[in-house]
Amino acid sequence: MGKINPLQRQPDVLDYAQSNQFKLFLPIFPTTEYFCTRVNIPGVSLGQANQATPFVDMPLVGDKLQYDTFSASFLVDEKYQNYIEMYEWLKNIGFPSRHKQFNKLERPDNITRSVTKVNEVGVEYQDGDRDLYSDILVTILNSKNNPAAKITMYESFPISIGSLEYSQQETDTSYLTCDLTFAFSWFDIESV
Repeated sequence: MGKINPLQRQPDVLDYAQSNQFKLFLPIFPTTEYFCTRVNIPGVSLGQANQATPFVDMPLVGDKLQYDTFSASFLVDEKYQNYIEMYEWLKNIGFPSRHKQFNKLERPDNITRSVTKVNEVGVEYQDGDRDLYSDILVTILNSKNNPAAKITMYESFPISIGSLEYSQQETDTSYLTCDLTFAFSWFDIESV
């Protein structure tokens, strides 16, 4: 039996992560990014299989990760630019009144994710719906406001935008906050 050196089991970092130290990068949603007040790191779960035996079923390691949705909140600016930017992108995906609304918005990041093809006449065109997706980057900052970790959510797209609540019963000025929810394929996290 080997010996355990207790000094090698000491952590290198003794500071705790702070919940208000983050930056969000949304390539398609620049004004929403600026007013962001809250994000979450989605939960991850791994399923399991059970091996039947005559005595007790034995749990086995699963083979598929399942990710929770990514959510964020932002303050709505006075001209509603960030809210409109999100709503227009949802309309771009959901085309509520005409089929021609689907995937017609230009990406503000000028990145084309769709495949360029050439038809039989020799004219180039974009094929696919990959322009509807975007990678989202959340940078977690340490106590000195330096990057500590980066989380990248791949192939993200918005699935809901929250309602805006107005009330004449407010006694103090309160600012509108809107919640966003994104679906994504997977995420990577790396220490910086």
